[in-house]
Amino acid sequence: MIAKAEPREHMRRKRDAYWSDLVGGVTGRYKTEQVAGLLAGRDLPAGSAVVDVGAGTSALSKMVAELCGLQQIICVDYDEAIVRNGRAAETDPQVEWRAADARDLAAWTDRVGAVTFFDILHELYSFVGRSGDDPAVDHAAGRAAVEEALTAAASLLAPGGVIVITDDVLPEEEVSVRVACDREEIATLVRRIEREYRSRPLEIRWLDDRAFEIPSRTLITLLTHYNKPKAGDEARWAVEQMEVHEYMKVSEYDAFLRSVGLTPSVVVGTPDEALEEWRADFRIVDGLADFPAKRVAVVAVR
Repeated sequence: MIAKAEPREHMRRKRDAYWSDLVGGVTGRYKTEQVAGLLAGRDLPAGSAVVDVGAGTSALSKMVAELCGLQQIICVDYDEAIVRNGRAAETDPQVEWRAADARDLAAWTDRVGAVTFFDILHELYSFVGRSGDDPAVDHAAGRAAVEEALTAAASLLAPGGVIVITDDVLPEEEVSVRVACDREEIATLVRRIEREYRSRPLEIRWLDDRAFEIPSRTLITLLTHYNKPKAGDEARWAVEQMEVHEYMKVSEYDAFLRSVGLTPSVVVGTPDEALEEWRADFRIVDGLADFPAKRVAVVAVR
């Protein structure tokens, strides 16, 4: 249960529970494949840099640089401790680490061919959208912060440069979905998530001991989170209960990125392992033909 849901507490939990699955697990492998497919054969402006916002490590930005023939990489994070650790661990002379806010990128003078947001925009959304002791994230404030960061990144790009985004995605279809839990322990787990996840109301209405109705926009939130406590990964759940991972639909990405002068290409889907787990634990009874897509990858060209 979140006692004080302020950004400092979120930062502390994130730092204390930084997980290898960000790059090396199911989601990490899936997003790497999606981005590699979208960038295949694309040449970025010669002599330009890759700016990796919320880098964590430089692994994914190095992949982008290698795919697109670039040399310089600038890893950016709001957390000075992560930047210090990144600098200390870095062995590649082409990689630079900077502490900065993503919304301040427009003030930079670097020649930039790519700005990457690998599963980081939802953190900006959650940090900025939460204030004081209120555990809920304000959608308008969070969404405005995401749009500000994307606008700044777009202004930084050299002609022919790209913004790369990976994250979870809101479903296009806004409907009420009736869901049945496969077994009692899954229903108990859903009730726990409902009780502990305060970043956004899940709006669940229980129909009986194992069946419930839920809006499609929060069904994907439930599916994103429930497997962490299910697997006993309490450290990761302590972080993720403070985050809203789904903040835009594909149509909203497309419209906004075009409004700042970019042309987006988008891929949506769900890792096979995640879909198999959902189908083993839940059954869609009514409202949707199947589970909504979990992941989005975007490459938007200036």
